[in-house]
Amino acid sequence: HGFGGAPEAYGRLLTAWARHGFTIIAPLHVDSQKHPNRDATGQVAFLTRLEDLSVARAEAARTHPGKPLIVAGHSFGSLMSLIEGGAVTVAGPMGDPAVKGVIAFSSAGNIPNVVTPETYSTLAGPLLVITGDRDLVPGFADDWRDHRIPFDASPAGEKTLLIFAGADHQLPGTAEGARFDQIVQATEDFLDGYALNDASARARLQAFAADGVTVERR
Repeated sequence: HGFGGAPEAYGRLLTAWARHGFTIIAPLHVDSQKHPNRDATGQVAFLTRLEDLSVARAEAARTHPGKPLIVAGHSFGSLMSLIEGGAVTVAGPMGDPAVKGVIAFSSAGNIPNVVTPETYSTLAGPLLVITGDRDLVPGFADDWRDHRIPFDASPAGEKTLLIFAGADHQLPGTAEGARFDQIVQATEDFLDGYALNDASARARLQAFAADGVTVERR
């Protein structure tokens, strides 16, 4: 979840993924306003999230041994997912080979003192970035294009970027109607394509097109 957020903000999307057949593990991090012992300090949030996600991956391995793993996150949470997928920040490499792909909503872009110019150069696996042309976070992403940095700066190959016209920073939690259906379609094709190695799902994702959505691929 995003900084200060909670998994329930994405309840409809997580429910869709679960109904599609995937097990969802969604930690509540200490920076969340829902956390009983909240600590909103940036450094504490970063370090404790890394620990939380290590525990989550261990739980996934314990309860579903041998199963592939896709990581997904929104905003600050997307940075954590990108790290799990192979991006290297000042904290060093913390990727997990069990991760078969990353879904990043409103990626955190370049966070000073955390993200380096080389951070996304090691993000070699499949990546789906979803953002909007009104996706602004004052003081952190003053230009919506900041959210596309992991897509642009990572090695080419199996990378997809979806830009929803008029969509703001809360897109994954507030999308309705056809827009929500489009997000579900694209993300489930990504899940099937890279977690289950489903070639037809990868082909559907490669062919994805919708009114009001700009699609780029590398």
